[in-house]
Amino acid sequence: MQVWGWPWVLVYPAVLLLLMTGIWMVQRTRPGFCRRLAIVLSLIAGALYLSWRIGFTIPTGSVADTIVGVTLIVVEIIGFAQTVAFSVIVWSPAPPPPVPLSTLSRFPSVDVFIATYNEPVSTLRLTLAGAVNLRYPGPVSVYLCDDGSRAEVRELADEFGARHLTRTDHSHAKAGNLNNALANSSGELVVTLDADMVPKQDFLEKTVGHFSDDALAFVQAPQAFYNQDPFQYNLFSGQVLPNEQDFFMRTLQGAKARFNATMYVGSNTVFRRTALEAIGGFATGVITEDMATGMLLQSAGFRSTYVPDVIAAGLAPESFPDLLKQRDRWSRGNVQSARKWNPLTMPGFTPMQRWLYSDGVVYWYFGVFKLVYLIAPLLFLLFGVVPVNAELAWLAVFWLPFFVTSMLSFRIVADGRRSFLWSHVYELAMAPTLAISTVAETFGLKVTAFAVTPKGMLSSNRQFHWRIALPHLVLLALSVIGLLNVFAFNPQAYSLAALVISVLWTVYNAAGLLMAVLICIERPRVRTAERVPVDLPVSVSFTGLGSVPGRIVDLSVGGARIFVPFGAAIDAGVLVDAAHKPTAVDLAPVGAVSGQSRWIVGTNDGVTLGFVFDPLSTGQWIDLVSVLSSSPAWVRNDREVGARLTASLGRTVAGTASRVAAHARRDIRVPANAPALVRPLTADMATSTSRESAGGRHSTGAAAPVLVPKTSEALPATVEDYSFGGARLFTKKRLEPGGFVSIEIPDRLEIPEVAEVRWVRRSTQGFRAGVLFARTEASRNEQVIGT
Repeated sequence: MQVWGWPWVLVYPAVLLLLMTGIWMVQRTRPGFCRRLAIVLSLIAGALYLSWRIGFTIPTGSVADTIVGVTLIVVEIIGFAQTVAFSVIVWSPAPPPPVPLSTLSRFPSVDVFIATYNEPVSTLRLTLAGAVNLRYPGPVSVYLCDDGSRAEVRELADEFGARHLTRTDHSHAKAGNLNNALANSSGELVVTLDADMVPKQDFLEKTVGHFSDDALAFVQAPQAFYNQDPFQYNLFSGQVLPNEQDFFMRTLQGAKARFNATMYVGSNTVFRRTALEAIGGFATGVITEDMATGMLLQSAGFRSTYVPDVIAAGLAPESFPDLLKQRDRWSRGNVQSARKWNPLTMPGFTPMQRWLYSDGVVYWYFGVFKLVYLIAPLLFLLFGVVPVNAELAWLAVFWLPFFVTSMLSFRIVADGRRSFLWSHVYELAMAPTLAISTVAETFGLKVTAFAVTPKGMLSSNRQFHWRIALPHLVLLALSVIGLLNVFAFNPQAYSLAALVISVLWTVYNAAGLLMAVLICIERPRVRTAERVPVDLPVSVSFTGLGSVPGRIVDLSVGGARIFVPFGAAIDAGVLVDAAHKPTAVDLAPVGAVSGQSRWIVGTNDGVTLGFVFDPLSTGQWIDLVSVLSSSPAWVRNDREVGARLTASLGRTVAGTASRVAAHARRDIRVPANAPALVRPLTADMATSTSRESAGGRHSTGAAAPVLVPKTSEALPATVEDYSFGGARLFTKKRLEPGGFVSIEIPDRLEIPEVAEVRWVRRSTQGFRAGVLFARTEASRNEQVIGT
C-alpha cells in the first residue's frame, strides 16, 4: 500500500501517543500533572480524526454503505461535541468553597419537606429520624408531605413531631405535592428530601451559610447512596466500583457550578422561598420537575451553587428493572422539559447555560448512539455493508491516537472516579431501553414501563430478566456469528483493514454486551436493612454472666454484628449453654437495647455474633440513625479501586455459579466427646388435653401436643460436638429423622434439652445424628415430662 508522505505521517501519532502516555504515567504519582494539556491533546486528536473521517472515509460503494457511513459519522460528531462540553466542564473542576453559618447576620427559618407517596413506613422512619435531628441554631420545621394520605404515615409524623400534610387534589405528582407544602408553610428556606434520603446532622450547617448571597436561589448537595446499585451488586463489585451516579453527582455537578448551571436533582437541596415564589413554585407539566425548576430559577437571574460534601444519602434502585424505570423517567423528563423550555431559546440564559443544558438533554440519546456503534460493525461482518472506507495505515495515523488519547485523557480527568471501559458497560447495559424511551418521547409516543420490585423488598432466589437481556443476547449472538463468518465461514471476503476495524470493534462491544447480560441476573437480597461497617465499643449482656465488653463490627437499624473476645467471664464452653445467651447491648449514645442473637461463630480469640434489636424507642431510632450516618463507611467513596473488567467478570461468573447460602452458622461448635443420655419423645394428646382443661400456661383454646418419653429407659450416646443451637451425637441405635429427643449431658447442660433430629448417617460402629435444640422456655421447663 502506498501512502502519501509515508513514513513522515507517523510522526504525528508517535509524538502524540508518547506525550499522552508520559503525562498519564507521571500523573499516577503526581495527580493533576499536565491535566489541561491532556484535555487539549485529546481534543486535537479528536478534531483531526473527525476531519479525516468526514473528508476521506465515507463509503460510496452502495446506497446502504453511504447511509450507514453517514449515520455513523453524524453520531461521532455528536459524540465529539459532547466531549468538548465535558472538557469545558472539567477544565477547572474545583467546587465552590464552603461558606460557614457565621457569615449570616441572622439564622433564617427552615422548612424540611419530605415528599412521599407509597414508600414503606420503615424507609420514611429513617429519613424522619435524620430530619428531626438536624443541627441548626435557627428554627426548623419538618413536614411529611404525604400524597398517599395514609393513616400510618400520619402516626409516624406524630411520633417524630413532624407535621403531616395531605391534599385532596393529587395533580402534578411530586411537584404538586411540594407546591402544596409551600402553600402550607412559611419558612424562609425550604429543604427538599426524597422519602429515602437521610440527612446527616450537619446538613444545614454545610448549606445555609451560602444564603448570605441575596441572589442565591438554591444550594444542591450530591445524591449519594448507602446501598449497592445493581451494577455493584449483581456484578459482585461493590468493593471496587462506586455507584454509577457518583461521577455526575459528585464531580460534574460541582464543575457546572462555575457556570451557574448546577442541576436541581430533586433532593438534598435548600431553596430560598422567595426565589421559588418568583417563578410560581416548583415547575409542573413535566416528569422531571426538578431539572425544570432549576432551569427556571437560573433563567430568572438567580444563582445556584453546589456543596461537594455527602450530607445526605439514600437508597439506590435495588434491581436492574428498577434502575431502568428510573432512567426511563429521567430520559423522558429531560426531553419533555426541553420541548417545553428549550435551553437554546430560554430567556435569561447565558450562552454557557444554553450549551450545558442542551448537552445534558442530548446525553439522554446515548442509547440511540450506542446502538449505532453496536450495529455498524455487525452490518459489515454479516452483510458486507461498509461503514468506514479506510486503509489500515490511516487508521494507525488518525484513529489510534484519537482512541488512546481519549481513553487516557478521560482517566486523567476522572482521577480514578470513572474509567472509559466502565462507562462503556454502563451505557451499553441501558442502551436498548433508553433508546426506545427517548425516541418515543421525542415523537410523543407512549411506551409500557417495566413492572419493578419496590425498594426494600426481599428476594431469596436469583432472577434473570429475560425481557431486558433479550436485545443484548441477540446482539451478542450476532457478534459471535459475525466473528465466525470472518474466521471460519467466509474469511476471503474481507480486506485486512476492514477486518482490523470490524473485529476489534465487535470484540470490544461483545465484552460490554456480556457484562450487560450478567447485570440482568438479579442476585437475592435477603437483608432487611443495609449494614454499615463501624468500629465502636459495646457492652453485651449475657444471662448469668453479666456485661461483657466487645466491639461492633457492622451496624444497621435492625441489629449489629459484634465481636466479643474471650476473657475471664466468657469462653466457648460457657456460651453453648442455653442459660447463657446475649439479651441486650449497650451502645453510646443509643443506650441499652434488648434483643437476641440469631447466629454466633467462634474463633480462637472470641466469638462474633449477629444480634437483632427489639423494637427501638423514637429517641433510640434518632440516635442510632445519627451513629450510622456519621460513620465514615456509611457511603462508599466515589473511586474505582482495582475495578478491572476481567476481574469483575470472573467474580460475577464465580458468584453466580455458586449456591446461595441459606443462612450463616447459628452457633459456636465445641468439641465434647462427652457421655450423654438420649430419650426418644412422642406426642401425648391425653396429657395435652388434661393440661388444657386445667387452664395451664399453654392454654389457648386448642389442645397442643405434649412431648413425653417413649420408654423409661435412656439410650447411651456420645456428644461429639455441641453448640448453642444443637449437637452431633453418636449412638448405637438409629434415631428417627424428624423425631424429637430429650438429651442430658452431665456437667455440660444445666437442664435436659428437647431437640429435633435433623439428619442421621450410618457409621462403621453405629449412627451419627445432627440434632437442633428447641430453645423455648416451654420446651425446657414444661414439655419434657418424666425426665
